Amino acid sequence: MKKSLFFISALAMLMASCGGATSNDTKGEATLSDSTEVRTVECVASGDVVYIDLDYIMAQSKLFAAEGKALEAKMQDFQTRATAAQEGWAKKEQSLASEYNKLQADAEKLQQDYAKGLITSLNAQQKQEELQKKGESIQTRMTALQTTVQTEGQALQKEEQALGEEQMVLMNRFQELTRKALDEINADKRYKMILNAVSVVDADPSLNISDVVLKSVDELYEAGALE
Repeated sequence: MKKSLFFISALAMLMASCGGATSNDTKGEATLSDSTEVRTVECVASGDVVYIDLDYIMAQSKLFAAEGKALEAKMQDFQTRATAAQEGWAKKEQSLASEYNKLQADAEKLQQDYAKGLITSLNAQQKQEELQKKGESIQTRMTALQTTVQTEGQALQKEEQALGEEQMVLMNRFQELTRKALDEINADKRYKMILNAVSVVDADPSLNISDVVLKSVDELYEAGALE
């Protein structure tokens, strides 16, 4: 679905103030279990400012593998079904509209023929009754279509809302893991600012600590940090 459903610009909001990534609730609670990991951070990015690629972290995370891919498949399936339903409704509506236009044209011709004396009153009456029955059939089918569109449309809307909520929950879970990971990595305040890659115009790749954050995010997820 274009770019991955979860690789959206909303992720940029996560790091609006990552310079103070450590919250009061978790400040100093933990450091990375692997001290080598911390030393790697120091070696790879020794400056006061570093950056992370949230799209990359999300796509590669165990959270996304376990929960995101299944939700993405559900949303793609929903989009396929919703598009098919809308196209089906439109096709039926166009067909009924064509029938109605032809009915109107036939009625006008009948009136003209009768006015010119090209058809008897009896035949005109018979044809008029036939046209009336066709009109009633069109109206009945149009009403049925409107009911179908309303009923199925409401069901699709509810499903879309439910999927949207699932997506929001997944995003919140990812944000929570990322915040916890950053709290651990920057517990000693080694970095004065941690930027989101989307806001970085140009930077040395050595300042990218995405892999370090990804490792911490995965460890936290497997340890049940969201439970």
